[in-house]
Amino acid sequence: MTSPAATISFCRSAALAAFVTLVCAASAAPSSASGSSGAAISPPEVNVTVRAEGEALARGFEEAFRSFSSAPVFVTYAREDKGFVTLAGIRSLRAFGSVVFVTLERGPSLALPARSIVVVTDERPATP
Repeated sequence: MTSPAATISFCRSAALAAFVTLVCAASAAPSSASGSSGAAISPPEVNVTVRAEGEALARGFEEAFRSFSSAPVFVTYAREDKGFVTLAGIRSLRAFGSVVFVTLERGPSLALPARSIVVVTDERPATP
C-alpha cells in the first residue's frame, strides 16, 4: 500500500510532466494563426498622434470659446511691448495648429500664438 504523501508526489510529478510536454509541443508548433507553415505573425501597426503643447492649448481655447453661451467674451494675452492686452467683442475664435485666430466684431482680426494667451473668459476683467 502506498502512503498519501507518495500519491501526492506522484500526481505532482505527472502534472509537471504533462505541463512540460504541452510547453514543448506549443513551442515546436508553427506560430502562424492562419495555419500556413513558416509565416510569422507581424504585430499590427499602431499610430499614435501626440499634439504639441501649443496646438493642445489652441484647441482648448477654441473649445472654451464655444462653451460660452453669453456674450461678450474677453481674451487676455501677453505682449512683449505692452504687457497684458485684453480684447473685447470677440465674434469668433478658431485654432489653427498652435495659433489662435481671433475675429473681433469691430476692428482687425488677430493671429495669436496660443502660448501668449493668458485667459479666455466671459467675465469682464477689472481695469487697473
